[in-house]
Parts: sequence; structure tokens; C-alpha cells
Amino acid sequence: MKKILVIEDDRDNAGVLGMRLQSEGYEVAVAYDAVSGLSTVSKFRPDLVLLDISMPGGGGLLVAERLRNMVSTVTTPIIFITGTKDPELRSKATALGAAGFVEKPYEARHLLASVARVLGEPPKSARREPSPPKGRVSPATDGRRPRRLRDRQ
Repeated sequence: MKKILVIEDDRDNAGVLGMRLQSEGYEVAVAYDAVSGLSTVSKFRPDLVLLDISMPGGGGLLVAERLRNMVSTVTTPIIFITGTKDPELRSKATALGAAGFVEKPYEARHLLASVARVLGEPPKSARREPSPPKGRVSPATDGRRPRRLRDRQ
């Protein structure tokens, strides 16, 4: 199972993002500031870091720079989550080896597609989904499980 560290100061966004990634089968750790993010990375050893550019305790660029200087994370991909369109920040993030950018507000499917691409996995839409059952399913009216009905001809 791939491990993703989310470093995001907005607790609501971090929580929703963490749950969404877990529902996709990833193991997720969340940090709410730069200091706890750097502390968590050495214990958690993520395959990918999702990093907010603007946050307290040191910005995302400082965190990325430190990650690049740590032996254990020098090659760990980083996807920056940002609400800014500032080309200078993007240029600095690219120089630090950004694997991608996701702009806030983001759609979950775009973020998940970026995560899958960076981790070398097929996008969710290309993953094999279970087939729906054949025939119709009627609701149980007496507390039993639904029963399958044959298609009428």
C-alpha cells in the first residue's frame, strides 16, 4: 500500500483529503504545519508528499527544501497544493523538484489523477471496477436482504 503524507494547515481540507485518499486505498498521515510535517516524514516514510505552499511554521517551499536535503526523502515526489497563481512561487517549487501542482479549490478527481500519475498507477477511471449485478434488485420489505429478480422478457 502506497503511503502519502498530507501537509496542510487547513484542518478541514486536510481531513477531507486524508479520508478521500484512504478511500482510494492509500495509507495516509496528516500534518498541519511545517514542523510537524518534517517530524512526521522521518517516521512515516511516505511514497508521496502533498504539500500546501502557504502555511504557518515555515512555508511549503522551506519544507520542500528540507525534504530535498534529507537522505530519506531526497527523491520522494512532492505535489504542491496551492491557492496562488504566482509564477515566482511555481518556479521555485519546480526548482525544488515539484512533481505537480494542484490548484485550490480542486476537484477530487483531478487531485487523484495527479496522485496516481506521480505514483505510477493507473487513474481511478482506468482501474478495474467490479461489475454491477445482472438483473434488477428489489428492496426487501420485511427486513431481509434484497432479492435478485430476473429480467422479464
